[in-house]
Amino acid sequence: MRKAPRLQQHHKDARLEFARNNMSRHWDQVIFSDEKKFNLDGPDGFDGYWRDLRKEPRYLSRRNFGGGTVMVWGAICSKGTVRLAFTSARMNSQEYQNVLQDNLLPFINSFEGNEVIFQQDNASVHVSRSTKAWLQANSIATLEWPACSPDLNPIENVWGWLVRQIYSQDKEYSSRNELKEAIERAWHELTPQMLSKYIHSMPNRIFGLKREETLSIIKP
Repeated sequence: MRKAPRLQQHHKDARLEFARNNMSRHWDQVIFSDEKKFNLDGPDGFDGYWRDLRKEPRYLSRRNFGGGTVMVWGAICSKGTVRLAFTSARMNSQEYQNVLQDNLLPFINSFEGNEVIFQQDNASVHVSRSTKAWLQANSIATLEWPACSPDLNPIENVWGWLVRQIYSQDKEYSSRNELKEAIERAWHELTPQMLSKYIHSMPNRIFGLKREETLSIIKP
C-alpha cells in the first residue's frame, strides 16, 4: 500500500478546509482524474487505495528491477469511465490540454446540460496559466483540491484494481503495446457498481478528515 503523504501543517489545514467546504457535495456530479505509471515488469511496490479501516488491507509484492513504462491518464464518475489516454512520461501543459480536448470534453458534452465539476490534483501542468485558460474557455468548472491528498481521490481505488488485474499471477509484459492492451482491457471491465461504490465512499473520506480534526483537538 502506498505510504501516506508527509503532511505539513498547511497541508493538514487545507485538507480540513476541503472537508468543511464539501460536507454536502453531490459527488455524483464530480469527474475524478489522475495519471498513473505502469511498468512492463510489474508494479512499483505496494499499491495504494482507500479502504474501510474495519477491513483487512490488500497488498501487492514489491519488484526491485527496472523495465519499460506506460503512462496513462484516466477519469471516472458515477456514470462511467472517460476514455483512457496514453501520454508521454513528462507531459507538458499543451499535451495535457490535448488529452482533455480529446477525452474529457466529449464526455462532459454527453451530459447534455447536467452540471458537472472536474477534479484534478495540483500537478504543474494541471494548474498552469494556459491550462486554467483552456478550462475557462471550455466552461469546465474545477474542484479545488488540497495538495498531498491522493488518499481522497477514489480513482486511486481504480488504479489499485487495475494493477491487481494487470499483474495477477506475477504477469509481466514484453512490449508497451501489450501492456497498453491489458490496461485498456481492464479499464473496460470496470462496472457501474464498482465505480458507484468508489465514488460513494467520498462522504466517508470527508468524515475521516473531520475525525482527524476532532482527535487533534481532544488530544492531550
